[in-house]
Amino acid sequence: MKTTVYTSDKRTHFFKEIKEIFSDIKKSNFLAYQMAKRDIQAQYRQSFLGLIWAFIPIIINSVVWIFLNSSGAVNVTSPEGIPYSLYVVIGTTIWSIFVESLQSPINSINSGRGIISKINFPKEALLVSGLYKLGFNLALKIVVIFGFLLLFGITPTSTLIYFPFYLLVITIFSMAIGVLLTPMGLLYTDIGRMITMGAQFLMYVTPVVYMMPKVGTLKFIFEINPLTYLINDARNSLTGAPVQDIVFAIILLMISFLVLSIGLVILRKSMNILIEKIS
Repeated sequence: MKTTVYTSDKRTHFFKEIKEIFSDIKKSNFLAYQMAKRDIQAQYRQSFLGLIWAFIPIIINSVVWIFLNSSGAVNVTSPEGIPYSLYVVIGTTIWSIFVESLQSPINSINSGRGIISKINFPKEALLVSGLYKLGFNLALKIVVIFGFLLLFGITPTSTLIYFPFYLLVITIFSMAIGVLLTPMGLLYTDIGRMITMGAQFLMYVTPVVYMMPKVGTLKFIFEINPLTYLINDARNSLTGAPVQDIVFAIILLMISFLVLSIGLVILRKSMNILIEKIS
């Protein structure tokens, strides 16, 4: 029987590591798919409501804000031509995609804690498995969005072609941050809790359930938050409003790919040490 000894290797050749990472991803694709399929089936197998659970958090969050606004407890508006209810539903759905993408790397590696030190397989399979699950949930969320567009009688225009691009930017941007945080998140559970709390705070300085303020400190915070432009344009692409920050999104996508690549190399180089620490 082959024995694998995990040791630290400080030598790093970035492009060689990237080549090996993508090679391992290709080789482990079938394994990743099977793991994702098993996890998705297990998640809904013994659930009475089944796939409805994928929609419930979004619907509850949206209903709370719609109720607060309609009751006068808060006074927020949506852009002209977009009902506030639709504005909130689209915003919270896109936000849930961001948060799930952000948490996916840590959650995927954590779910494999029991096997990564016992079975020798490309650890990238866990990340790809998380990506498959993310894609499945993303498809369900898109169904929700287009269902509400149909409900409110909003007919998408030619700007709809930008929507997949903005989903890609949001997903890559959030996953790049998530992969960078994964090594520390595996060693310290505090990181996972901080991500959850930080995402809740960040939601209130992003135009998810209300528009950017016109003046004040909060307006400045919105302006330096890259998610402001991504979520606004993703929503605009669905409702027919002009897409305003496409150049910014392209630049951010390129930066995110670079950060993601660096994060994958760091995770790969630190995985042997992490396996030893968490075993």
